[in-house]
Amino acid sequence: MSDSLLTGLAQQFGGDTIGQLAGLVGADQQSTGKAVAAALPMLLGSLSGSARQPSGAEALFGAMSKDHDGSILDMLGPLLGGGYASRAMGSDGARILGHVFGNKQSAVEQTVAQNAGISSSLVSKLLPYLAPIVMGYLSKRLFGGGANDAGALGSMLGQEQEQIRQQDSGLGGLFDILAGGDDNDDGGGLMDAAGDLLGSPMGKAILGQILK
Repeated sequence: MSDSLLTGLAQQFGGDTIGQLAGLVGADQQSTGKAVAAALPMLLGSLSGSARQPSGAEALFGAMSKDHDGSILDMLGPLLGGGYASRAMGSDGARILGHVFGNKQSAVEQTVAQNAGISSSLVSKLLPYLAPIVMGYLSKRLFGGGANDAGALGSMLGQEQEQIRQQDSGLGGLFDILAGGDDNDDGGGLMDAAGDLLGSPMGKAILGQILK
């Protein structure tokens, strides 16, 4: 799992990052860590779905090229320290979530809350901070590997989805639902499909990276 985008993402939340996020949303560190671990597959799975179609991959690549170059990963301390920077980051994240989740956002929040043992209202505060981090990480992985087009982005996310499917059938099934691309689907089956997300092999790996 060393090359997995998911486990690489989880590694971005070391040090004081979880503590800062916990302070911003008003939850304890353990619950916040669980929420982050449950939310990352939701974000990555939905982004994978967006990139399955050439137009979606182009739009996602354009957003990454213009606004998400990966530098956010070097500034997480100040950005999550409160004040204007945190509010701006959260506003950016809220816009990303609207595009990424669409009608599924409420179901995603409930699913993350169920797995983390916190209220969905706290999850709704947390997700906007996570979205720009995920976008920045994907950008860093894409451009760091020398790729510079939407096709490479779609390929990278497609390979991640296939790798997850091979390593963790439960999480792979969840990715398939998230990446379904049905705009009329309000995510009604998402909570059932997620089940004990953090008890799956990759769920445990992600959580272990975050709360080690």
